[in-house]
Amino acid sequence: MSERPTLVVVYDDGAAHPGDIAVGLAGWANCVFVLEPNEHTRTMEPLLSQFGSVLWAESPALAADAVRAHRPGGVVTYTERGLGLAVELAHELGLPFHDRRTLGVLTDKWQQRAALRDAGVDAVRCHRVDVESDWPAAVAATGLPAVLKPAHGGGSRNTFYIDDATAGLELTRTLLAQDRPGLMAGGTLVLEEYLTGRDCGPFGDYVSIESVVQHGHIHDLAVTGKFPMVPPFRETGRFWPSPLGPDEDEQVRTLARQAVEALGVVAGLTHTEVKLTPQGPRLIEVNGRLGGGINELARRALGLDLIELAGHIALGESVSTPTVYQGTAYFQLFHPAPRLPATLVAVDGVDAVKQLPGVTLHRPYARPGTLFPGGVETREMDIVMGKARDIGELAVLAAKVESTLRYRFDFPASPDAPAHTRTVTAAELGQL
Repeated sequence: MSERPTLVVVYDDGAAHPGDIAVGLAGWANCVFVLEPNEHTRTMEPLLSQFGSVLWAESPALAADAVRAHRPGGVVTYTERGLGLAVELAHELGLPFHDRRTLGVLTDKWQQRAALRDAGVDAVRCHRVDVESDWPAAVAATGLPAVLKPAHGGGSRNTFYIDDATAGLELTRTLLAQDRPGLMAGGTLVLEEYLTGRDCGPFGDYVSIESVVQHGHIHDLAVTGKFPMVPPFRETGRFWPSPLGPDEDEQVRTLARQAVEALGVVAGLTHTEVKLTPQGPRLIEVNGRLGGGINELARRALGLDLIELAGHIALGESVSTPTVYQGTAYFQLFHPAPRLPATLVAVDGVDAVKQLPGVTLHRPYARPGTLFPGGVETREMDIVMGKARDIGELAVLAAKVESTLRYRFDFPASPDAPAHTRTVTAAELGQL
């Protein structure tokens, strides 16, 4: 019987829950979890310790010294927050992973735009905003409307639509004053050209491409369709397969493949987001890790565990991959919390939604009495999962879900409005 390999798993809040990591890895590999100390990792440490050793990373060098005793064969992470530490650990341990240049272009949106432009892949106008005095040049470079976001960001955190230069400058001052407007300490922002999407009917005007990279060779697993965003840029769900026709499907996959190659990704999973515009597909961003919710779709649609697959790739093993998914429509539909501070009072219609043909699960993430702090970051209150025969049937089912679920909130008094209670359907929720 061969010896079980040892994997270093850099864990933090992100695309994979500890239980999902255990399902994907613990049955065949010894896991050494490396954690940077923060509120989330301290909370999850007791659970992670059930599936493997846990080491705290006070610094990459000290963590690497501690990991060496476990004789690891690979390094993997499933979260944007873990990429930097994973790169440093791999460098210290002499194990394959993204190099430092690739880390920079994967996690810094300004560096990524510059690399894609230099490679001739896509030239979305973009300007870095390190200090307030950079604002006039940024507006001149991108024009308005534009999108203001942290250079290192995720989950729509502090991502804003800007159509007024004066209001944008005020928002820039506010964000630059924060110690951590994005995922990393430091206030660097980027202003990007706003890409106007084309009419996609009942679905969102963007998709993501889920790919596996082995030894520099890119294989696409699926093009993920999206439900429409709600203001300003909050996601509401995803599904396989996408609603794209064959020609546009090939266009977005080609664009994603060119982008992944330009950024120097040679191994692992990538999650590339593409905007569907009247002039053709344009790149939103490339992520060098598993996309949120994608492993669950892959397990239902393909019977494939991407957490396990990424672990084998990290060990240098070759993995077989299926053809690009086309088949039954599997979906995840979720509902974001209001942008203003509010307390959830009640959710009605849950039993009726569970009875809809095709719905297999309604999972709440918030209970009555939960106080939401407000803001533009995507915070999921619940999720509805299920399947439909095809994309047309999915559109009908999603509309039924959105009209059946109703949410009641208490809003405290504010300078603009007295305290009040409001009930909305799921379809109306995104306007709050």
